[in-house]
Amino acid sequence: MTNGPAPNQQSPYTDNGGRQRSYDVPTWRKVAYYGGAVLQGVGLLLFFSVFVVGFTGFSAFGASDTGESIGRVFQFFPLSFVGFILIGIGQWIRRVGKEGLAGSGVVLSPQGEARDAEPWKRSEGAQDQMRLEEVPTLQTALGGSAKTASPAEVVRLRCRSCGYLETEDATFCSQCGQRI
Repeated sequence: MTNGPAPNQQSPYTDNGGRQRSYDVPTWRKVAYYGGAVLQGVGLLLFFSVFVVGFTGFSAFGASDTGESIGRVFQFFPLSFVGFILIGIGQWIRRVGKEGLAGSGVVLSPQGEARDAEPWKRSEGAQDQMRLEEVPTLQTALGGSAKTASPAEVVRLRCRSCGYLETEDATFCSQCGQRI
């Protein structure tokens, strides 16, 4: 097992694999994401078309064409199956659009995966930074001071042999090695 990247590979975190850092999601990924959503919507409409046809056929109770309405339901069944497949394909395309080719596992590349995840990680970092900037404002609003709290006092013990100040949990002196 080796430590670090192979000699001919660079870490994606040092210089983004030789590419400029991307602050936005590429256009093809946006198109894939929203195109997948459209495919899912069309798939849902096709899938539920069977139920709509079935319920409209049974809406007139006591009608003599009950057999016909059941026949229509079975005629629309293949359309429902196609809709179910479109839902799955649309979901997969949306995942590729959101996570990128490497992030979704289509292309096996750790550098590509880090590059594909960069816009999302930057967004998370920006949200964390905004939260940190709001802390003093919240402290002031809650009646506290916006200044940071002072660190807790540290108790030190003086060594009887050499006079060195040692932390309270020490058993032996760091300076001379004698028992405290």
